[in-house]
Amino acid sequence: MRIMKKWDTELNVGIGLIDNQHKIIFDLVNDLGKASEGMADKKVIETLFDVIENYVFRHFEAEEELFRHHQDALEHSLEHYALIKEFRKFRLSFRNKTSAENTVYNFLDAWFVEHIKQRDIPLFVSIANGGAEEIQAVIDEYPFEQKERRRHKRIQHKKITNTDIEASCYNTSSLRNSNATILDVSLGGVRIDSPASYVVGDLLIVSCTIGKSFAMKEKVRIANVMDHSYGAEFIGLAPATEKFLIELYGAVNLRNF
Repeated sequence: MRIMKKWDTELNVGIGLIDNQHKIIFDLVNDLGKASEGMADKKVIETLFDVIENYVFRHFEAEEELFRHHQDALEHSLEHYALIKEFRKFRLSFRNKTSAENTVYNFLDAWFVEHIKQRDIPLFVSIANGGAEEIQAVIDEYPFEQKERRRHKRIQHKKITNTDIEASCYNTSSLRNSNATILDVSLGGVRIDSPASYVVGDLLIVSCTIGKSFAMKEKVRIANVMDHSYGAEFIGLAPATEKFLIELYGAVNLRNF
């Protein structure tokens, strides 16, 4: 069993709020490593992944609030965006057991520790040296009003392909087939427009081709209804679809996040 990594004071950025959040993320990833080595139940592992991802979202919001006026704000925010993408790729490979042994700790180094050393420390030292009072004023307002930042970002179909994404939907509740147009898609589900009538809770099997070649066939549950527009959540998303959407996710402009 690999020895758990210890927090090093050399990773401090000099702003207590951010340092404390970094330590929490560090501990959470180590908890994931220990759970993995201990052959914990799959639900425990998935819960830890959820906790880490949700906390990292909020942490990045705190950082971005602090450096919003800095000249490197956009570049650093884009790197946060890339880190979330890498986390989701790692989660997928971990789930599919394509990762090497002890990779949780390796991932902690490559994904998180290196980001702190190479990006956070220079940026926040620069900010701290330039306006301690201004930083404290921002920290005093923490927790900030949370932005409406979706956990699973929707990608409009026009950003994926120039043509409509036409789908076939089989309603397992009514045993009927119908046609639909996919308006947007995310790692969480799809929004479809259909002349058929669905109700919340209906289970559909949605089949379509996204772009030129990706064939998707997924089971979804209707979650909300607005006229003939239906929001549906994925049920047991296939690894191939998840991989495709993660890669697609990384190609969409940050401001749509």
